Amino acid sequence: MNRLSQIFGAAIIIAIAVVFIVQFRPSTGPVQSAGRTCAVEVRGSCISSTDFNASKNLLAMRSVDENRLRAMGYRRLTAEGLYERWLLNEDAKRLGITVSDDELTNELVSGRVHVSLPADKIRQVGYALSLREDLTRYLDVRNRQTKKFDNKQYEKQIRNITKMSPTDFRDYQRKELIAARMRDLIRARVRVGENEAFEQFSREKSTRTLAYVRFDRRFYSDLIVDTSEKAIQAWADTNKEELDKAWEGRKAQYQPECRVARELVVEVKPEEAEQGPEAGKAAAKARIEGAVQRLKKGESFADVARTASDGPSAARGGELGCVAKGRLSKPVEDKLFEMKAGDVSDLIETEDGFHVIKLEQIAKDAEAEKIGRQEAARDLYIAHESERLAAEAAKQVLAAAAGGKSLEDALAAYMAQLTPAKPKEKASEKAGTAAPGAKAGGEPAAAKQEGNKEAGAKEDGQADAGDARAPYTIANHPNRPTVETSLPFNVSGSPIADAKDSTEAARIAFQLDKPGDLPKDVVALANGYAVIQLKEKTSASQEQWDKDREFYTSAMRAAKQNDALIGYVRRLKSTIGSEVKYDQNLLKESKPAEDGSGEPPLPLEDEGE
Repeated sequence: MNRLSQIFGAAIIIAIAVVFIVQFRPSTGPVQSAGRTCAVEVRGSCISSTDFNASKNLLAMRSVDENRLRAMGYRRLTAEGLYERWLLNEDAKRLGITVSDDELTNELVSGRVHVSLPADKIRQVGYALSLREDLTRYLDVRNRQTKKFDNKQYEKQIRNITKMSPTDFRDYQRKELIAARMRDLIRARVRVGENEAFEQFSREKSTRTLAYVRFDRRFYSDLIVDTSEKAIQAWADTNKEELDKAWEGRKAQYQPECRVARELVVEVKPEEAEQGPEAGKAAAKARIEGAVQRLKKGESFADVARTASDGPSAARGGELGCVAKGRLSKPVEDKLFEMKAGDVSDLIETEDGFHVIKLEQIAKDAEAEKIGRQEAARDLYIAHESERLAAEAAKQVLAAAAGGKSLEDALAAYMAQLTPAKPKEKASEKAGTAAPGAKAGGEPAAAKQEGNKEAGAKEDGQADAGDARAPYTIANHPNRPTVETSLPFNVSGSPIADAKDSTEAARIAFQLDKPGDLPKDVVALANGYAVIQLKEKTSASQEQWDKDREFYTSAMRAAKQNDALIGYVRRLKSTIGSEVKYDQNLLKESKPAEDGSGEPPLPLEDEGE
């Protein structure tokens, strides 16, 4: 009886297949034949717009967000996938790889349909489009009652989704299945041995932890570099060619007119903004008003800017240099170019907070060039000198640590002998400043005397209401050298965020043998140099490997298979398919609908199991 049932069941399956093939024989004829264009042309071969639209709809059928699809550029992805399908089919001819009618029928009867994506987008985009890793979707081709293949249900699905006739769809899927077999063949050639997998596992699971010290150029430019006119001029005299070249590049910033100015900036702090926009603005305004009170009492604009300003110019006493139009925010610039030399502005509100500016000089023509050259010389000199000092400091501390000192002691010895440069005040700084809205020098003598008392009172370390922070010193500078500890990282990690080469520190660390070891040289940073020292070392355990072996080997194989496929398709493009042309009209993404929903959804049935 069981034998008879098996024979009877097999006969039914064969009968279904025969009916399926007969119904889809070429003489059936396509529903669409007119109006086809080439979506992609490769070496004279045409990939039709019919195939393009079918692939586009199959790729998008599980996405309800048309705007997301548009952002992905899925029309171009569709066209590039079809281009790569053509390449794989052409190479299949060379290798003699084909798909029989029975094999194709079995796929379609099961509801399995294949699509193509560019090889380098399969993993990322395929996941986003809810595609299986083999780039297949399942259509519901079964009768809802009998749960068996239903030809009418099948035809309804393919016509609704792909807008193709059964004959066209069969031809379309034959090409897709051949491309799928080529992908499988390429991937199957990839092997991952256990030793190779374990070595990679060890590299990724072994970790290192570093102790390190940054020597930041900003620390040296703010505090250590001698910025006296004598030092700057000496550098300019010996580097005239470099200075002339820099000036030629900057000339347009200064001529025909520029304005020498200082700024006092108070920004809304994040913790203040959390209380609401108005509360944040009110807090910032209160702080800058406190700073303005210090100006009224006689403190120089530069001194107040150093302690109360949040701007990057604070360390320079708010000095902006000689400013031309187009370099400042519009509200600040508009005010600056209304002012006269010696004026101090009222409060200027911007998106970030509040500003007070002081116009010290209006320079034109030859005077503007003189100031521009001086500023170019100063900037270049400080850049060179801070670079030199940071490099020398890093090498000095590295040498001391290599000589037997701990990294902490080596740094402490260096910092103990470090001397800050004396700030050089301009005459305008010493003379004090006018209150906002008044000319400089208009203060009564009593107010200036009171200001001197206030300045003297600050020696006990107490800050005025207008202070944002204490003046920068070696002890409180935000970029001062300190010993830091990295988080654990593997060989491809980035233990020091601002390293010029993000993986250099990790690579060097994995060459060190034991905790306490140091490399032979310093590590270059975006803003200076770092000394690193190995602090901790952990290795992947056999227990970890035994637990993760199967998963890790499988993941590594999948990654290598993906790389192999990408490389193979790239070679095909360079040899047989370099001449490719896309129909740009088909690649244009549709515009969003007025309600933002994009194109209307396709009338789809649920996928099968």
